[in-house]
Amino acid sequence: MKQVLEPLARIPGVRMALLVSHDGVPVVVRGRDGEDGGVDLSAQSGESLAALASGWLNGLTRSLAPQSWDAPQRVVLRAARGTLIMLAAPGAVLLVQLARGARSEDLRLPMESAVVRMQRVLRESRPHEEVAAHEQVASALPSRGEAKGPTLTTTDTSRLPGSGSQPG
Repeated sequence: MKQVLEPLARIPGVRMALLVSHDGVPVVVRGRDGEDGGVDLSAQSGESLAALASGWLNGLTRSLAPQSWDAPQRVVLRAARGTLIMLAAPGAVLLVQLARGARSEDLRLPMESAVVRMQRVLRESRPHEEVAAHEQVASALPSRGEAKGPTLTTTDTSRLPGSGSQPG
């Protein structure tokens, strides 16, 4: 997923790009420090931003529910020190923190294309995982030829518990 956020993190004005679960746990954090351009920011900074933004988004969603409105898909919060953009993605939230003076409108298309790339990566990895999981389950269960011990047939029901016939 790092390759999905990397183009967002390189856009001028973007301080941090995060992929966050709906409960506030950061999945991927990419960002740059003002001096080191392109260097990942500390995990603590990403974790606190992820938790805070997720809480805001969940609170906003709960407050809109009584009006029967859908959950917000894109939220922009502007403050004195910068802007926070949240974009709903399937199973996650894409967050971008902008520096002061950067325009949130300039990131609408890059963020939406990042969500599409994320869906493509997940879709491409899913068939391989499903095949591997299927093979793992199939190999964990013994086949008829590999079964150990006596096999029961329709005529050999005397060995079943509660069958009514007692061996004599």
